[in-house]
Amino acid sequence: MSLSIARFAGLAALLLLAGCGTPKPAALVERPPDARFVANLPDGPITPPAEPAEAAAALADAEAQSKASSDAATQLAVWQRAAAAGSPEGRFRYATMLSFGAAGPDKVGAGFDMLLDLAKKGHGQAAMSLWRLSRMSNSANLNQHAPYWFNIARRSGDAMAVEVYDKLLADHRTKGELPPGSGTGDYFDSAITFSQPLAGSHEGVPLEYKVVGVLYPGWKQVTQSLIQRDGKSFDVLELENVEGQRVKIYFDITAWMGVPGM
Repeated sequence: MSLSIARFAGLAALLLLAGCGTPKPAALVERPPDARFVANLPDGPITPPAEPAEAAAALADAEAQSKASSDAATQLAVWQRAAAAGSPEGRFRYATMLSFGAAGPDKVGAGFDMLLDLAKKGHGQAAMSLWRLSRMSNSANLNQHAPYWFNIARRSGDAMAVEVYDKLLADHRTKGELPPGSGTGDYFDSAITFSQPLAGSHEGVPLEYKVVGVLYPGWKQVTQSLIQRDGKSFDVLELENVEGQRVKIYFDITAWMGVPGM
C-alpha cells in the first residue's frame, strides 16, 4: 500500500469515527472530577513539547531501526531507549506500543498513562490517541473526554486533527446540522462566523447554542464573555463537561453586534 493510499485510508477511518462514533451508554455516571484528566494549557495555539538536543541520537537510531525491522521486540526496545533519553516522539511511540499490548497486558495501563502525560503537555498525536480511545469507550463519561482531547490536538497543530475537524465541520454545515458559516471556533483567529444576515443577539445567540450542542453534546456553559479585539467583537463561551474538563469556543459576532467604536 502506498503512503498516499495509507494516509487516505487512515483519514477515512478517522472521519468515520468522528462522524459516527460508537453506541453510547444510556446515562452518565455522577462522580467527582478527576484532575488527572485536566490539562493546564493556555488558550489559543499550543506549543508542543520540543525535542531536546540530547535525545537526538537516540531518536534517530530508533527511527532508523524501526524502518529497518518489523520485529515488535526490536521496535519496542529502540523506542524505549528514545523515550528514556527524553524524546517526546520516543515517548509517544513507546507509549503507543505499550497501549496496544506490545509488552504484555500488564503494561497497557502504563502506556495509557504516558499518552495522558504527553497530551496534557500539548503533544498533538498523543491527544489524538486519547480522542480515539474516548470515542470508542463504552463509558459515557469517557465519551465526553473526546471533544476535549480533539480540541487540544487541533490547537497543538496536529495536521490530521485539523484536517479531520475541517472536513467534519464542512459535513455538518452541508447537512444543515450547523448554521452556514466558517471558522473552527478554536481561537480568535479562527472564530466561527455565521454567513446568514442576523438582526441581533436574539437571532445570533440561539445559533451559538446550536453549534455548542452539535460540537460539544452534553457539555454545559460556565462563562460567557464579550471581548473586543482588533476592531472586532467576539463572544467567547467557556464549556465544561461532567468530568471537569473545560474548553472555550469563539464566535465572531461583529456583523450582528456592531464594530467597537462605531
